Amino acid sequence: MIEIYLNPANDMIFSSQLEIDYGTTVENIQAARELMEELKGKGVDTSIIECQILISTKQKSSLEEAQKTLKQLLAKNSQYVPANVCMGLCLFMLKKSSDARNYLKTVIKNKYQLQYADFFEQAWILMADYYISVNKYDLAEGELKNCLKYNKSMIKAEELMGLIKEKEKAYVDAADHYSVAWKMSNKKNGGVGFRLAFNYLKADRFVDAIDVGKDILKVYPSFPKVQSEIIDKARAKIRC
Repeated sequence: MIEIYLNPANDMIFSSQLEIDYGTTVENIQAARELMEELKGKGVDTSIIECQILISTKQKSSLEEAQKTLKQLLAKNSQYVPANVCMGLCLFMLKKSSDARNYLKTVIKNKYQLQYADFFEQAWILMADYYISVNKYDLAEGELKNCLKYNKSMIKAEELMGLIKEKEKAYVDAADHYSVAWKMSNKKNGGVGFRLAFNYLKADRFVDAIDVGKDILKVYPSFPKVQSEIIDKARAKIRC
């Protein structure tokens, strides 16, 4: 329930797209804190949850507070997966990408641990996203393949695979990855749908672009640019 409050959009905060609104409100964060206090009252160690809440605020002071707590946890156990991943994200958000990568590498160079599956996946995604941001697409693909090896239903991994191919102007391949992510989201992730429709347009699959555009508008009637940049342009191409 805490995770739902902190991430209502069921997406990942990751390094190069921190400007995205993940739907976390002040009310959500307060509700998460109240649930955390309940767990603490039952004797549960809530250190990581507390750091996740602080990170979700995106406020510098809160990020620095989380960083301090995570340093204390890692001083006791430098291999503690949740603390390393949270520290990596925290430092990315503080614009300290070099330090962030070092903490994430501590995780991904070690053997996969099922009990920390979500944290391993986030580490791979964070690293892949960073590599994409510096145009190291081969390294990014390697991280995403690791993620998909253990979780074939990871929407964000397929989405980032599509982004890599799109940046390489391999629009057919990009559409293939976006299509998988679109279906995984039950055609509810508008951002993925838009990228899919855009790449269909680039690949001259105009009817498919229109169909995806219409599917987006069924769920999000005012989704920006779908009508003008996808549907209208695809129809114009068909008429030519």
